[in-house]
Amino acid sequence: MKPLVKMQGAGVSFRHKTILEGIDLAVEPGQFWGIAGPNGSGKTTLVRLITGFLSASAGSVQVLGRDIGRWRLHELRRRIGYLPQHVSFDEGFPISAGELVLTGRTGVRGLLRGYTDEDRRICREVAGELGIGHLLGGPLGTLSGGERQLAQLARALAQQPELLILDEPNNNLDPRAADRFMEVIERLHLGHNLTVIMITHEISALPPSCSHVALIRDGALAGAGPSGELLTAETLSELYGLRLSVQKSAGRHYIMRSEE
Repeated sequence: MKPLVKMQGAGVSFRHKTILEGIDLAVEPGQFWGIAGPNGSGKTTLVRLITGFLSASAGSVQVLGRDIGRWRLHELRRRIGYLPQHVSFDEGFPISAGELVLTGRTGVRGLLRGYTDEDRRICREVAGELGIGHLLGGPLGTLSGGERQLAQLARALAQQPELLILDEPNNNLDPRAADRFMEVIERLHLGHNLTVIMITHEISALPPSCSHVALIRDGALAGAGPSGELLTAETLSELYGLRLSVQKSAGRHYIMRSEE
């Protein structure tokens, strides 16, 4: 079975500045990958390579079995569910949660085509699975931050993607909402064998089902492989440039400054 994402020596340069360099990565179907590292290390740039928002300056990038340069980007993006780090939103804009979720079908149907009963059924089922079916008729602006993030997730899942990418999904969520969101992600991954790539600077945000991690520092890959082999005190201390210790609890890894 071919990897859903395969990078070999991939790099990105902009105005003579190297942003990413020498990235080798293979994401197999059904895996859960965490992309972790300090802020500004190149994590989001890596995702933009996968989604086609950026082109590689060096090396090769294959997504869903095809070289990224051979994709029509609108075709690629409708097969990838993407939850960006920053979603601009005007709370006064008159749109319901259900209408937002339904826009996830636009990439499947086409911009100028109307929604069908099948589209609406898919959106209701996705929202129900995420536990927000009862919110679809209400204004999006009245939802809490956690509910709004779940609505954005439902929008991405309405595309019925082969790959789900989450860019710092817990940003601006309180701890309870963040835990609920990650429980939903883990359930989707395990229940549907959904391939997930999640960017985070917070190691403890990665759920127990996160099988693999890619660690990035200063635009280079510090390591990529099974989580249990890489989320160690030695590796993470080098990654963040601090003396750290690691404790594992309920399948998650928690890092803290070490006094030793």
